[in-house]
Amino acid sequence: MLKNKYILLLCYVFAFIVSGCASKVDFAPLEKQYKFNPPTDTSLANYINSQKKPNLTGIKALSDGIDAFIARLAMIDSAQKSIDLQYYIYRNDETGKILTLFLYNAAERGVRVRILLDDLTTANHDDGLLAVANHPNISIRLFNPSYERQYRGLAFLSDFGRMNHRMHNKSLTIDNLVTIVGGRNIGGEYFSANENVEFGDLDVLAVGEAVDEVSNQFDIYWNSEQVQSIQQLADANELNSDLEMLKVKAAEFEATLTQDEYVKRLEDSSLIERLKNKTLDWYWGEAHVVFDPPNKLEQGREDGILLDDLAFFFNQTQHKLLIVSPYFVPGDEATNGLISAVKEGKQITIVTNSLAATDVLAVHAGYQQYRQKLVEGGVKIYEVRGDATEKKSSWKGSSKTSLHAKTFVIDEEIIFVGSFNFDPRSALINTEMGLVIENAQFAQDILNGIAITADEKAYELSIEEGDLVWLDNLNDKVIYAEPGAGFWRKFMADFLSLLPIESQL
Repeated sequence: MLKNKYILLLCYVFAFIVSGCASKVDFAPLEKQYKFNPPTDTSLANYINSQKKPNLTGIKALSDGIDAFIARLAMIDSAQKSIDLQYYIYRNDETGKILTLFLYNAAERGVRVRILLDDLTTANHDDGLLAVANHPNISIRLFNPSYERQYRGLAFLSDFGRMNHRMHNKSLTIDNLVTIVGGRNIGGEYFSANENVEFGDLDVLAVGEAVDEVSNQFDIYWNSEQVQSIQQLADANELNSDLEMLKVKAAEFEATLTQDEYVKRLEDSSLIERLKNKTLDWYWGEAHVVFDPPNKLEQGREDGILLDDLAFFFNQTQHKLLIVSPYFVPGDEATNGLISAVKEGKQITIVTNSLAATDVLAVHAGYQQYRQKLVEGGVKIYEVRGDATEKKSSWKGSSKTSLHAKTFVIDEEIIFVGSFNFDPRSALINTEMGLVIENAQFAQDILNGIAITADEKAYELSIEEGDLVWLDNLNDKVIYAEPGAGFWRKFMADFLSLLPIESQL
């Protein structure tokens, strides 16, 4: 009887906490802030203006993790007026700390720094965010934040409808002159700095016409009702303005980098010399930013969503469509549409992760329900290999190598590079963004790069006697079960495929 009373009491406490977490919090409106006009008299401005072509956008592909990080650091180091940074994940690891140091140094030079992060992965980082945001030239805002900063798991459950909606956009823009858009978050696994996992990814460095569109997109999010500042969310007792301590910590961390092995690898990057000598090669063409509105889930919103743009984009396909997506869950409608396109004589190719390579088992569980039908319908599918020499966790889904790029190529002429995964979450729940670029040479170079490395990096799926098989063209072998994946990994993927979770993948 006493035990039952304790259980009942716990239920009341839980209900109280949950109801408190779910309650709406009213915040004072934040100051509206907008992009600056690009400078015209800086070294960066002089270089970009000497390269620019009227009404066109210049693109430099960043497929190497080291180069992608170097490009970000070099851009930040050249900033004179503004830095706008927008990411889904910003890890407090080595790469995150180095990037933060560069942002701090830019703020010390008088540069305005605006940092916009999705709040899902900021748990336990409020102290660090507040410390950085204390700088008068740095502002930090969080998208769709948890109002309960300590019991965030409970808050998520009690306010699931709102907090399940995340900002997956990724961009870094300097002086409204140059931007990086693509698939990478901020974390070691995206920049060849993590020994446990390496993400194969793609960003584009862009100058010219599309940069201002990226800045407009950033301003829409920065000033949206879905965003609050870290100061609004933190406990009033945690607010302080100890800028001297921030300066000391920055200096201490900077001193450790002189002997840092990763920094030495960065210094060996050939991109550094090309940046210094201003000898980068650019693909020039028309380019446009496509993105979801921050209030994507709200009824009655006036703006369309990125999926509408991509549907139009795909409908332009006359001959060939390449879809590169680490998480590929097409659903029945898209599956049938892709098969119909093949019947019309179009060549459809999909590159995604194998079970051994994926870092999210649940998504692979959703994908495996469609792949045989797609292959039987004439769609070519390649699955990126995992590293078979590494022991993988069947529970967490980690692997040594994993595809993370999100790229679509139409008719060897039009390219999308951005944050959009071909799955229900990107399509209908999270916000996404990307660049649509028209340049036949860029498209052909992407296709050639995939073709050259396909046999080494991926398996081709095929059908043999009614069953799905994996063709190891590198070693001229046929594999009859999920290559490189152990029993428990296969078991968990099969088990997850039974759950009604596809809409959340």
